Amino acid sequence: MKKNLRFLTVILLALSLNSCGLFLQNTGVKNYSIKDQPGKALNDYQYDFIYLTKLLKEGFPELESIFPEQERIKLEKEIIVLLANKELQDIDFVLQARRYLSNVHNQHTNFYLKSDIETVYPFIVHTSYNRWHLLNLHKEQDSSHIGKEIITINGLEVEELEKRLMNYTFGENKINRQHEINRTQMYNKPVFLQETGLITKLTETIQITFSDSSSVVLAPLKGDEEFKLYEIHLPRNELTQKQKATYAYQVFPDQNLGYLQFNNCHDKIDIIDGIKSYVKPWLQPLAQAYVKKQFKKDEPNKRLASFYNPKYPVFKDFVWELVDSLNQNNIPDLVIDLRNNPGGNLTLGIQMIYFLTDRTDLRDFTEYTWPSDIYKSYFPEEYKNLQKAYPEGFPENQLVNKQVENDFFHEITAPQSDYYIPANRPVYKGKIHVLANYGTGSAAAMLTTLLQDNNIATVIGTSVGNNPTGATTYTPMKLPKTKAHVSIATTFKVRPDKTASKIQLPHHWVEYTIKDLLTGNDPYWEKVKELTGSGK
Repeated sequence: MKKNLRFLTVILLALSLNSCGLFLQNTGVKNYSIKDQPGKALNDYQYDFIYLTKLLKEGFPELESIFPEQERIKLEKEIIVLLANKELQDIDFVLQARRYLSNVHNQHTNFYLKSDIETVYPFIVHTSYNRWHLLNLHKEQDSSHIGKEIITINGLEVEELEKRLMNYTFGENKINRQHEINRTQMYNKPVFLQETGLITKLTETIQITFSDSSSVVLAPLKGDEEFKLYEIHLPRNELTQKQKATYAYQVFPDQNLGYLQFNNCHDKIDIIDGIKSYVKPWLQPLAQAYVKKQFKKDEPNKRLASFYNPKYPVFKDFVWELVDSLNQNNIPDLVIDLRNNPGGNLTLGIQMIYFLTDRTDLRDFTEYTWPSDIYKSYFPEEYKNLQKAYPEGFPENQLVNKQVENDFFHEITAPQSDYYIPANRPVYKGKIHVLANYGTGSAAAMLTTLLQDNNIATVIGTSVGNNPTGATTYTPMKLPKTKAHVSIATTFKVRPDKTASKIQLPHHWVEYTIKDLLTGNDPYWEKVKELTGSGK
C-alpha cells in the first residue's frame, strides 16, 4: 500500500472525550527515539534543537544534495548560540526550528509547537498571481483601502518581504510558500517581521503603502478584543464550497456535468489499516476495537466523521455508485475537486482511477526509501520486505528502490487485498477535469500527478501541496523536552513522467483574485465551464 500523509488524529483515533480516546491520544502513537542523545549541559531548547538536527540527518533522504553538511553545521552553531538566551520563549524556539527545517522545503518535514503570540498588526492579506492585496483591516482605518494592491510595508517591497518570510516556511514550491505565509499570517505578526528585519522592536508601527500611493499606519494590537476588523462577507460558490462529507457527488444532466468533491483520502478500511503503521503494536488491538465500535454508530465521533463518511464507509462502494450514475445519465464531463484534500492513503486514489479507465499501460511513481532506523521503526513490514530484496545489505547512503510490483493496479485487483475491486466494475468513458491547488496535499497531490502524467485528466488550478518528485511520507515524532511535534520525510518518489518538471504544473493555471473572493466567484469552475461549454 502506498502510504503518505495521514492525519495522526485519525490513525491514533483519539477522537472522543471518553477515556479510551484520550488514552490512545496520549500513549498510542509511535515515537522514535534517537540513540545518540544530546549533551546534558544544555537548556531545553538547545537540547531539542540538537535532537531535531539528529533526526533530520538520520531520516531525511539524500539530505546532502538539498542541505549540505557545511551549510547545516554553520546554521546549527548559530542557532545553538541564539537558543542559549535564558529569556527565550516557545515562539523563539519555533522561529529557529522553522528557519532550520525550511532549508529542505518539504511538506512532510515540519515542526509544530503551540506558542502564544501576544500582538498582531490588524490587517489581512490575500495573495494571488504574486501580488498582495488588502483583504481586511482594523475598523478605525478607512475601509476604501480594502481590495487595494499592497506595494511596500515600511518601504520594503512586498516581493522582498515575501522572500524573507519564505525562510520560515515548509512549502515545497513558491505558491505553497506564499500560502503558508498567508495561512499562518506571518505577514502581520511582529515576531516574524522582526526576524526579517522589517522592524526592530515588537511595539513599532508599520506603514502599508498601496498601488495608488495611499497608505495606512498600523500599531500592533494585543488580544482578540482589540483586533476588530471590518465584517466582510465573502460569499461562497453554492456548488463548490467545501462540504462536510469526506466525499460527495452531484450529477447535472442538463449541464452534462458530474461533480465529485473529494476532501480526504480516508475511509473505514484505510483507518483500520493505518493503525498498523502509526500505533504502538501492543495498543493496536485496543485501537482497532475502538474504531470498529465507532463505525457501528449512526453518528460516530464528530472528529472521526471529518475523515470518515458514515453514509459511504467504504470508498470503492461510493465510487461505484458515482460512475454508475454518470454512465446512466450519459454525462460527458466529470469534475473532480481536490482543492480541500490534504491527503491520506493514495490507494483510495488508485481505486478511483480503476473506475476512470480500463487502460493497462498506466505509469506509477518510482518509490524509494532511505533505510534508516526511523523508517524501520514506523514501517517494519516494508522494511522486512526490503531486507529480503537486499540479502547482502543496503547500499550505504543511497536511496533503495522499494518498488516490488510493476502492475499499477496490483493492490486493487488482488482478491486477498482489503482494497480489492472486481474487474466487472463500471468504467467512466467521459472527459475528466481535476481542480487542484496549494491545498491539495500529499496523497491527493500524488493522485493529481498520476491523473496528469497518464493523460487521464485535465488539471486546472495551481501547483499542488507537495512536489511529484522528492522526499515524502509522514513520520510523526515528539521532541523530548518541549514536546514539539515533528515529522521527518523518510521516503522518496519520482513522478511517472520522468521528462516533466519536478514541480507539478497544471494544464490551466488559475488562482482566486481579490475580486473573486469578494464576489463569490469560483474562477476554477468558470474555467471548467469555458472548457466544457457547460452551464451557459
